[in-house]
This record gives sequence, C-alpha cells and structure tokens, in this order.
Amino acid sequence: MNTTFADHTLASPALRALVRSVWSMSYAASTDVLPGLIAPDAHVEFVFQTGRACAILPAGTTQAVPSPSAMIFAQRHGAIRLKATGENAMLAFRTPPAVASAILGCSLADCWDRPVALSDLIGEEANRLLDRLVTAPRPSWGVILEAWLIARLSDWGSEHARNLQLQDALLWRVVREPLSTLADDVGVTSRTLRRQCDKHSGLSPKQLVMSGRILRACARLVDRREMPIAEVAHKAGFGDQAAFTNAFRHYVGMTPSQLRSEPIVFCERPRA
Repeated sequence: MNTTFADHTLASPALRALVRSVWSMSYAASTDVLPGLIAPDAHVEFVFQTGRACAILPAGTTQAVPSPSAMIFAQRHGAIRLKATGENAMLAFRTPPAVASAILGCSLADCWDRPVALSDLIGEEANRLLDRLVTAPRPSWGVILEAWLIARLSDWGSEHARNLQLQDALLWRVVREPLSTLADDVGVTSRTLRRQCDKHSGLSPKQLVMSGRILRACARLVDRREMPIAEVAHKAGFGDQAAFTNAFRHYVGMTPSQLRSEPIVFCERPRA
C-alpha cells in the first residue's frame, strides 16, 4: 500500500493551544482501505481532500458513506475506517467542539456522526480554501491553513476560552461527581453549563461526560494492553465489566477486546 502520513506543527503558539493535531496523508489510486481504526473521540475533524474524496466505512460493515472534498466529521458513536476511491492527498486538523464551533460560527447540534460539507456551514469560503490547497504546492499547505485559522478565530476571547474550559472539564474529568459540583468548580451554574454545552457543542453535559469516559477507555485499551479489561472498566467509572462492555459496544460499535485486537487505533488523549 502506497500511503504517506505526516504530522504538522502550527507556528502560532496560540493556535497550538486550540488545535489538537494537524496531519496530511496521500495515497495511490490502487489503495483500498486506509490503515487504522478511528475511535469516536467527541472531537471535530476538518478534512480537505485534493484528489478523489475518500468514503467513510463504519467498522464491521461493507457499506461506505461518500464524503465531501471539504468537510467536518464530528464523531461520537461508532468506530470508522477510511475507504479510498482513487488517488488522493488530504490535509486535516482536529479540535475540541468549542474551538470548532468558534471556527464555524455556529452550533454543532446537527453535525455529529456524519460527514458534513464545510460549504454547508460557512458557504463559498470553504470551496475557495479547498481550491487554494488544490493548486498550491504541498509544502505551503500548513501556511495556508494557519492563515485561514487565524482569520476565523480572530475574535477568540475570554468567553470562548471559558467554553473550552467547560468542555475540557467534562471530557477529561477523572472523578465522577454531580454536574452541580463540576459547575461550581468552574464558576458557573448548572443551568449555564447545560446552556453553554448545548450552544457550543450540540451535546449535553452528560453526553460529553460519557464521551470522555469511553474515550479514556479507548486510550487505555490501546496504550495499556496489559491492563485487564475489568480494570479499564473500573477506571472508566463502570461498576462491572459487563456494564462497561455493553456501553462500549453501544458507543464504539465493537467490544473492548475487539478494539484492543486492532493493530492501529487513532483516538484523542488528554493533554498533559
């Protein structure tokens, strides 16, 4: 398989604090399914494809879903693979929901678990950006993307930063406790917490908390392959392994053992 993958670093420290990762991938026309399983991580992937746009293949199925050349994919349910449809080169970056909402200038309420054309959200600007990437030499892609992000986030301020803080607290909180306690810790009311999550992520606080529990479990299954699944279940806040397996199957589309058996799994990790 002729596939080339690269990670990229943004020059702006401010952007590096908001964008979790930037990567590019190219592959030949003879490629079928791209390597690696992508676990649902409750983050938002922006993807720009300069060749034949790939399809999205839910794990365990053979029915692929076409994807737009410029799209976002916000995945909370179901692991996926990427199926090639011809020669392609893509550039992508991943952000937390609060940052994605600020980039787009809208809620993510109707954007989860399906590919959404970026032009449906920001209009012709998406197509103009894609056209620039198609015609530009690949070494300049990062510069083009960074300039676009700086422009889209030019009004980032304290309210946006608070939204990101709230979402990170819900996703990465290790201790299980009432939402009212968490709201108190970050200095807002429970009502404000719910309203802000709904407005800027399209998910409720409880949905973000559960996404975080499943995401941490995915990371432990991959990074700590020696850890018994019962211990993974306990650390994810489940009373027993059976309850964990049922919830995991519901959100990921496979059992913990099946995910662990995958040679390559992509999932988000908390920042240090």
